[in-house]
Amino acid sequence: MDHQPDRESLLRNVKIFVWFRVLFNARFYYPIFAIFFTDLGLSVGQFLWLNAIWAITIVLFEVPSGVLADLVGRRKLVLFAAASMMIEMALLIVAPQNGGWVLFGVCALNRFLSGLAEAAASGADEALAYDSLSMAEETGEEVEEKWDRVLVSAMRWRSAGMLVAMPVGALVFDHAMMIKVFGDYPAVISLKMPVILCFVTACICFVLACRLVDLGIRKRPPGARARVGDISEGILDAGKWVLRARWIAGLIAAALMIDAVSRTFVTLLSEYYRSISLPEYSYGFIGALMSVGGWVVPMYVRPLVKLYSPRTNMLMAGAIAVLGLLGASVAHSWWGVLPCFVVMISLVHVGFLMSRYINKEAPSEMRASILSVNNLTLNLGYGVFSALFAVRMKQTAGDLGDMGAFDEALSLTPWVLLVYLVLWFMTSASWSRNSLK
Repeated sequence: MDHQPDRESLLRNVKIFVWFRVLFNARFYYPIFAIFFTDLGLSVGQFLWLNAIWAITIVLFEVPSGVLADLVGRRKLVLFAAASMMIEMALLIVAPQNGGWVLFGVCALNRFLSGLAEAAASGADEALAYDSLSMAEETGEEVEEKWDRVLVSAMRWRSAGMLVAMPVGALVFDHAMMIKVFGDYPAVISLKMPVILCFVTACICFVLACRLVDLGIRKRPPGARARVGDISEGILDAGKWVLRARWIAGLIAAALMIDAVSRTFVTLLSEYYRSISLPEYSYGFIGALMSVGGWVVPMYVRPLVKLYSPRTNMLMAGAIAVLGLLGASVAHSWWGVLPCFVVMISLVHVGFLMSRYINKEAPSEMRASILSVNNLTLNLGYGVFSALFAVRMKQTAGDLGDMGAFDEALSLTPWVLLVYLVLWFMTSASWSRNSLK
């Protein structure tokens, strides 16, 4: 460690972490995410392959970026993530509508940079915040209690950010609604406006990242370059740690499928809303209401963490996801919005559990690397499941049509998750928290 920042700087890092998370994730195009790309000129199948590109990028760079953060400092990786976000948004702003393979190429590069930004930030920002809190507080009990509060604060402010971004993004995307207010203007402006707003928040993220204070926690001396061998060694060390901590590995195995199935569905929410005949202007308001999950989940998860084992808590999160997906698969009217909210809650639930359990056990010098191993596993699962979902849709689209194929593939998801969770529960009974020792 090079230096000890003062307590004020350490606590400022924690506050910046919360605001960075809020703005980094408050994407104005989320309520119209799928139809944004299809209205640009891509098919649903191409859109799903773009998601696979995004996930593959994270597979390739998630753990190396976490190891790099541990080697050269977490602040540098957070800065890189913010810069990548700025470029990815700029690409969508200039992407040509109905541009054929040129459009797909630009969107593919956008998804690559988006995955790169996500990979760079995911382990580094959380490790920087947790270690800042550890250095500012005196006892481990204080750190655990206050980290729970930080997670709750991040979730709630993130929900507040989505509460603003979702309806605003959907409204500015609805060209028919906007010309009633501002008069006639090219429809492409409405199409790109949610992305333009995201570019603004990306710039703010970069400014916030610049204000972070480096903790001096790194394995390489200042100014020294990280070698490929160092990164490879760090990847192996992080993987070995997770495998030794069998109860952590078991939780990651459960979170993998819960996250993959739920996130694939959430990514396609705008297509789902269209399938149940909801008006486009309502997507943002529905998304804003769903973001309330960030307020709801901490109210029941924090007590559950203290009352039940990690295995039981993870099973509860999986059961919530299965119930939500079952409800969504049988709904054919507006009430299908309710199970969508349940699925969203399951994602927040899993995120809270994994952050709490991993940060509590991971050694400081490997924290970003281990968090990245978890994120890598989840995103790998998401990418594979998205691709399988796309393949299933392609198999049935000829007979059922695009929307019928979507509904048929969706109907399979709760059963896939249920079977996986039953198998996981049967095989994970012997995985003890004490196995870490």
